[in-house]
Amino acid sequence: MAAIHDLIEDWIQFRSVLQRQLKLLETDQTRKGAPAVDVASEATKARLRRCLDEMNALLKQHARSDLS
Repeated sequence: MAAIHDLIEDWIQFRSVLQRQLKLLETDQTRKGAPAVDVASEATKARLRRCLDEMNALLKQHARSDLS
């Protein structure tokens, strides 16, 4: 079970990185005003949210097996 435990720890760290990146994009006001950049930024934020959803699903699924 050490292998799954290591994976879970890595996923938690990766999720933290994704959360920080999303927060930076959501609070960054320096890119406002350029329509093409705004569209790209919105697409990037949507992708990061989907990645976070997937990471949360992985953690939820596998955290149970790590407890045994």
